[in-house]
Amino acid sequence: MNLKKLSEKLYAELVIQFEETISIESPIEKFRTNLALVQKALAQLKIQLAQSGFADEAEEIYFFKKGKPRIYALLILITERYAIEASMPLLGKEKQIAHLKSQLFFIDRFFRQNEFLYQYYRLDAVDLDDRYFRRNRSSQLIGFAEVPDVDPTFSTVADYLFSKFIAYEKLQESIKQEIEMQKGGTDAVHKNAFKDLKWTGEAVNMVELVYGVFETGQVNGGKITLSELMEFFGQAFQVNISGYFKRFADIKRRKSMSKTRYLDEMQQLVSKRIEDSDAWIPEDQKSRYGF
Repeated sequence: MNLKKLSEKLYAELVIQFEETISIESPIEKFRTNLALVQKALAQLKIQLAQSGFADEAEEIYFFKKGKPRIYALLILITERYAIEASMPLLGKEKQIAHLKSQLFFIDRFFRQNEFLYQYYRLDAVDLDDRYFRRNRSSQLIGFAEVPDVDPTFSTVADYLFSKFIAYEKLQESIKQEIEMQKGGTDAVHKNAFKDLKWTGEAVNMVELVYGVFETGQVNGGKITLSELMEFFGQAFQVNISGYFKRFADIKRRKSMSKTRYLDEMQQLVSKRIEDSDAWIPEDQKSRYGF
């Protein structure tokens, strides 16, 4: 298995493994468990790199630009989240909100300190990839605000910062959501406005739907984890899909002609509606279609 495929495989496994640790009640135990999982994955990547190397320049660039950073970002994310939770004031909503806002300020300052490379990351630019994501390139190309001493055989000048960009964007979004919840703001209002909306179909159908949304990169330009999407859909429609990885395994084991039967049914019904769009709609059905 080449390093690109291995990094993608390990990342997918980590997402599932993290989901399985949700039931761990102790924050420190959950942190230690998840940290060990990420460290093990990184160790596997390092061993494979030492054994096989890269097939070509393109594989090296992909590995240090996307493959390794996605995994290393998980290590940064769980470490930062634990630190924020551990230092959170125990009492006082205003103090807790102030604590969360101070974290947002820190993240924003980090983005500004690394403005040039952060914009390169946001734009998904490629013109400097050869210099940023191949080993033994000079760090003097840009005055990076933060480049730690790293193993030159397993790192490049920019892969660490890309890892932090990925992690900090996710952390920034989760902190903003927590502040809104603390304030009882727009998120809470939105939730109350649609509190009666519930998923009444089979939970496995939602899992199939969310996988489709995830694989096609429809949310945040694809910069969202599968577990985050599952959590959003589950909360929005009040359905428990925490064991989605097991349900997906059931989908894979289906014996029917098509394993994606729910998505196939959706496609057929939407196509039928398009074909029937000019057809007469009975009065008692108009409300269903928004007339």
